[in-house]
Amino acid sequence: MLLVIAAAALLAATEPTSSSAPPTPTEAANANLAAAPALKPGEKKMKVVCRTETATGTRFGKRVCLSLDDFKRRQEESREGFAEMQRNHNVTPTKGN
Repeated sequence: MLLVIAAAALLAATEPTSSSAPPTPTEAANANLAAAPALKPGEKKMKVVCRTETATGTRFGKRVCLSLDDFKRRQEESREGFAEMQRNHNVTPTKGN
C-alpha cells in the first residue's frame, strides 16, 4: 500500500515536457493551414471550422476540422441519403399474423 502511494507521488512530481505532448486539434489544423500552398491570384481563402461530432452510442466526441463548403456538402449528402431511405421504404401493408 505504501509502495503505491510513493509511486503515485513520484508520478505526480514529474512534469511532462511540452515537446512530448501531442498537438491539440486546433494546433494541428493551424499547422496544416500554414503548410498549405500559397493562393493564386483570384483564389479565395477557405475558412476552416472545427466541430466536435459525437457518434451514436458514445459520450465521447471526435474533433473534425473541415471547410464550410465541406460541412455543407456533408449535410446535403446526409439529407439526400435520408430522403432516399424514406422514398424506398416499403409501405405495403402486411396481411397480419
